[in-house]
Amino acid sequence: MQYPLTTLITLVEQIARTQDPEAMMDAIVGRLSDLMRVEVCSLYLCNPEQDSLVLAATRGLAPEAVGTARLSINEGLVGHIAASLNTLNLGDAPADDRFVYIPETHEQPYHRFLGVPLIHLRKLIGVLVVQGTQQVPFCQEEEAFLMTVASQLAGTLHHLQRSGSWMQSTDNSPFIRHKGIRGAKGVGCGRLWIIDPHMTLDQVKPGFNSDPIQEKGDFSEALTAVSEELETGSGKLGHHLPADVSALFSVYQMMLQSPEMITGVNKLIIMGDSATWALKQTIEQMAESFEQSNDPYLKARSEDIRNIGQRILNQLLVHDRQVIEAPDEPLILGGEQISIADLAEFPLKRIHGILCTGGSALSHTAIVANALGIPAIMGLEHVDLDNHRGDKVIVDGNRGECIINPPSPLLDEYRRIIDEERRFMQDLDRLKNEPAQTLDGFRVTLLTNTGLLADATPGLERGAEGVGLYRSEIPFMIHDSFPTEQEQYLLYRKVLEAYAPRPVSMRTLDIGGDKQLPYFDMTEENPYLGWRGIRFTLDNTQLLVAQVRAMLRADVEHGNLKMLVPMVSRIDEIVTFRRYVEKSVEALNREGTPVRMPEIGMMVEVPSAMLLLPKLARYIDFVSIGSNDLTQYLLAVDRNNPRVSELFDHLHPAVMLALEQILNQCKALSLPVSLCGEMASDPAAVLIMIALGYDCLSLSAYNIPRVKLLIRSVSRQQLLPLLAQAREMEHEAEIRALFEPLIESLAGPKKPS
Repeated sequence: MQYPLTTLITLVEQIARTQDPEAMMDAIVGRLSDLMRVEVCSLYLCNPEQDSLVLAATRGLAPEAVGTARLSINEGLVGHIAASLNTLNLGDAPADDRFVYIPETHEQPYHRFLGVPLIHLRKLIGVLVVQGTQQVPFCQEEEAFLMTVASQLAGTLHHLQRSGSWMQSTDNSPFIRHKGIRGAKGVGCGRLWIIDPHMTLDQVKPGFNSDPIQEKGDFSEALTAVSEELETGSGKLGHHLPADVSALFSVYQMMLQSPEMITGVNKLIIMGDSATWALKQTIEQMAESFEQSNDPYLKARSEDIRNIGQRILNQLLVHDRQVIEAPDEPLILGGEQISIADLAEFPLKRIHGILCTGGSALSHTAIVANALGIPAIMGLEHVDLDNHRGDKVIVDGNRGECIINPPSPLLDEYRRIIDEERRFMQDLDRLKNEPAQTLDGFRVTLLTNTGLLADATPGLERGAEGVGLYRSEIPFMIHDSFPTEQEQYLLYRKVLEAYAPRPVSMRTLDIGGDKQLPYFDMTEENPYLGWRGIRFTLDNTQLLVAQVRAMLRADVEHGNLKMLVPMVSRIDEIVTFRRYVEKSVEALNREGTPVRMPEIGMMVEVPSAMLLLPKLARYIDFVSIGSNDLTQYLLAVDRNNPRVSELFDHLHPAVMLALEQILNQCKALSLPVSLCGEMASDPAAVLIMIALGYDCLSLSAYNIPRVKLLIRSVSRQQLLPLLAQAREMEHEAEIRALFEPLIESLAGPKKPS
């Protein structure tokens, strides 16, 4: 019997499209029993506690056994497969010593038995079994087919098994808990508001129109709207607009009035194309004609014409899209990915949670959500959020799960937890002006990470002693084009003024990886090892110089600016950067703006920077460790890849060793060093950092009171023996378990059970 590849692909695709858990499992056993021509096909799943296997679906055994027939790990043939993680193929199963008869299944007549384990990312999901009445083993081809099916289905069944929804469906539970990845801690309740994805020009599909006059009118209105956008953008800045950007506005206006574009689009509309499809075809044709030119200036205009095309498309889509005002109540924002620009469209006080079907715990969305104190769950699978628009939702960021349409008693319980958390945080206000100092006098400076201007106030309210990381890329991400030097200056001045005289470390533009600009295509096969951070800004010198000048000008009144360079991996990068800063200082002073040379620091995120510290020291004034990226690069783990993201842990022994080495090197080189990233909010990591001797941490404003309370509740001397034990451990789970009893004994509200 042969099983072609198309059969397997069709089977897996059909099952993956099934949204209902019970229907999905019935489809698996039904389709497999038909394909393999067997009397029985059964699916056993591990219960969420992983201590037993439950019959989740069957074709051939007694239906009433589903949900009730259970086997312990290593009990019976199915339990043996689960314990050994190995395939079992028998000609006469009842004759095997390991066979256990379960009366409610009525499986007595079946002899041939083939079972394979379902394994996803090293974890047992369940066991897939086929049985028949003949007393001969299954052939090798059948065994290979079932093993292949199991390997493909394991990922599909993983989230279903972990959520326990398949068990709840058998007892008529009124709601389902959907599992995901913990993006940002906390609990939020609100109405689900779906963020529809923004379409780019290259995503436009062929479309046709039924009213050419209406389509031409829409196109004309879009042109007018874009022209007004450009006029407003250039006019409000007046003489402050740099010459190159001013020229770009003029070029854009000329392109908007181009007869070639206007005639080309209208001609295609008359022929029956939709306005968006006509626009895409015309823009692509014009861009290609520029690209074929031998003149470098004309070649560069291809990017401009695509930029203009995207602006026109945005206006067409706004015109087409039915604008619905979000209700004035607590909202849970949901979508595949939620960008910084999406968050900026809502008052922060109305965003009570975030749900993303993509991303990971360390995607940029999760990091920003954590900074703003918004509970977030990433990587939700097997739930179509679009089907739940407007539904009430609980986001439990502590457990990494959401509950859609919860019953009133459960909703009331979660609201009680939210109120308790709010009271606890208010009680911590008493620590605002108290030092983050251990019981035996070890002083830690707590700085904040920020980026959104609205986030400046929370940092000050929660006792931040300055800004350890100002993410300057966020203003770039919420614009529809590169912000000008003047726009950046106005923003940076507000941040420096808000925190004066406290220091503010402003990181230069750090895009790439999962931080993309909507108006600048940076598609790469491996973005984390590509064009990001200082590499990008050095290659786009005009952007770097404009940003440096804006920061220097903003520093004039308060003198609290420190510059921070991201993703340094080579000595020449920091040398070149420092030269640009020095030249900008000279130029601004010549222009009559009395700027000073600020302290320049670098982020240690790439292993090469850690190894080159002695050679880099002469060019820098301080060091900031970016724990998120350093962990990612040390462990070779893409933190946004769900297949390996569980291997990402900043308490990995290699990361701990690296942090100890960096601290020792910085002390020897007399370089101040701080640590930022999610590690600075992790209680176990904070205790380890104190024991190592780190005296400066930069973290989200929301987490500062908690971390301060933790620091003030321990003595460094009591942590040193634990650190010594941690150094000898081989796994991050052991290290966490070592510190867990101490953390649980310290003050703080109990987490929901």
